[in-house]
Amino acid sequence: MNRVPDAVAVASLDTHRLIVTVPNDGPAEVSCNLPRPVAASVLRQIADGLDSPAGRCDTALATGRPCPVHDGPAAALLAAAAEAGPAFARGMAKAQRPAGLDALLDHVAAAILPADDDQAAEEPPALTADDVRAALAFNADDRDPTLATLRDVLLDTTATRTPEQALAAARVILTAHARQVAALLEAHYRATRTRFGLTRSSRGLLTGYEGARKIVTAYADGLADEQALAEAAEREQAEQ
Repeated sequence: MNRVPDAVAVASLDTHRLIVTVPNDGPAEVSCNLPRPVAASVLRQIADGLDSPAGRCDTALATGRPCPVHDGPAAALLAAAAEAGPAFARGMAKAQRPAGLDALLDHVAAAILPADDDQAAEEPPALTADDVRAALAFNADDRDPTLATLRDVLLDTTATRTPEQALAAARVILTAHARQVAALLEAHYRATRTRFGLTRSSRGLLTGYEGARKIVTAYADGLADEQALAEAAEREQAEQ
């Protein structure tokens, strides 16, 4: 930057979830209050957005240069999230990423961990059920949100987890997966009934779909009830 900016924005973790600053000199600085799986997914989306072709707006087309508004990192993140689809994702996976961007992302990922001695001595945050729910919400637009969340949780090797916390994460993920399967069964039921109607031939198939959906839904409800009871017991113990 070779000029004095018109304004300097002040951001804090009270208003932002992930703040990355890259000065002209010195290392990048990162402040983050997101679960690590969610932060990792955000960084991947930023990288995919930065890899995408610049110059989509009228300003960029008229000037022949990337638009500072629509082709900036924040806009790239929003565009990537809004336009992501199977074909777009495959194209981004095959795109050649600049070496400098890889180095920057590696540094940012490393900087998410506390750097000074006092913070480094602190125990890493534990993986909670709310972290898993946040990851599920963040991956809601993914082709398979449950699978994407399981990937993020398994990749997050920095968060500590007790057997009880691991069981809670498993309950949350399996509940989401079971509800996803139940929705697929419901869709097959509706498609079959729309196509063939309720006849003597289709009645048995439709009954099977409906029975399977009820079994899977009951399984999901049971897991959710178990997790709710476990969280209630944990809160009660913490208040004592």
